[in-house]
Amino acid sequence: MITKSILSDLENIVNKGLENSLLPYAKGNSIRIKNMVVRYNPKKGYMVYDTLNNTQVARVQFKSTALGIAKSLAAGKNHTKKLLDYDKELLKHYNDAVFYKNIISKTKDKTSAEVRAMRLEISLEKTRSIRDKIDKFIFAV
Repeated sequence: MITKSILSDLENIVNKGLENSLLPYAKGNSIRIKNMVVRYNPKKGYMVYDTLNNTQVARVQFKSTALGIAKSLAAGKNHTKKLLDYDKELLKHYNDAVFYKNIISKTKDKTSAEVRAMRLEISLEKTRSIRDKIDKFIFAV
């Protein structure tokens, strides 16, 4: 029979093995990659912490950007500036897409709706492009 203590012991063994690898794992309300921790705060977004120096490294709006920062720093590379720029650009296009969708759903002017639909497609395509760039930092070996 499997008890809670056995499951807890097994989880501790697995987590101990993952502490020295670049694989992300969840522990409590955070995601850890080596000495880097990613936590979500509803008011502030995703925050990346370095547990060795006990400092906050970055604060971003998207989980993928936070994981990219954490993984690059855990691998000994510092791509934080580039990923922060991607996060800003991604947030801009995300907000644009929300705005365009709102205008499309509420406008009665067909021309205005068509123009906003084209702009929405452009924003969505740029969002996909930025996400692909961010994913390269996360999934690179």
